[in-house]
Amino acid sequence: MVSSKWTHRLTATLVAMLMLGCSARIWAVELKVYAGAGLRPAIDALVQEYQRQSGDQVRVEYGGSGAILTRYQLSHQGDVFIPGSRMYFDKLAGEVLSVHDIVAHTPVIGVSLRRGANVQRLDDLTQPGLRVALGDPKAMALGRTAEHILNASGQGDAIRRNTVMRAGTVKQLAMYLVQGEVDAAIIGRTEAFLDAGHIRMVAIPEHLYQPEIVAAGVLKSSQHPDQAQALVDFLTSAEGVAGFEKVGFLPIQSTWQASQAATK
Repeated sequence: MVSSKWTHRLTATLVAMLMLGCSARIWAVELKVYAGAGLRPAIDALVQEYQRQSGDQVRVEYGGSGAILTRYQLSHQGDVFIPGSRMYFDKLAGEVLSVHDIVAHTPVIGVSLRRGANVQRLDDLTQPGLRVALGDPKAMALGRTAEHILNASGQGDAIRRNTVMRAGTVKQLAMYLVQGEVDAAIIGRTEAFLDAGHIRMVAIPEHLYQPEIVAAGVLKSSQHPDQAQALVDFLTSAEGVAGFEKVGFLPIQSTWQASQAATK
């Protein structure tokens, strides 16, 4: 026979295990994240893995970096902010608990394979009759970067004369290329990398720009700052960075060193 003492111990152990299981479900939280639209290929996959590991739920609202900044400033609700450029945290002074860098957001020239344009370098965007698309510098990080590139190249006026479309997100720019609505656009390396069947990638001289840095920050408005920080820690971990690099983002250090060397 099983002693009553052993039965009591077994019952207590089972109750403790059940309580632990219930506790994990009770303490699981939902986090709201604002993220740049161009980061979606990486963040969707990483968030899915984070949810599996943590048990927390993560709801991501995507948009141009300027747009998601405005949405947060209107609502002052949310847990984590991940724009396409670290610069946007400057506009959130006093509203962020911590900021951590992840990867570089590198611009390239995307050329539509459907239109077959003869674009091999930045200067080719000045060709008469070429149809160019650029990002809105007020709405998206790479739109701001594109303006810097045009100004530094000395060809800005000529390229702007060929610009027939402006977009609020890098995804819209890529769509214009895929559908053949434009010949070329300054887009993120990730979009060209993931859609190589429709978009040809042309490098932009690195001395014309400094790569935008993708960073994640915990917002002071967070009702769950510990869990929000855990998500940011995951995104900036080796596993998180590898997830970004898998879809075409580049490491910060190698890109920064190349940019600096090109300016010397």
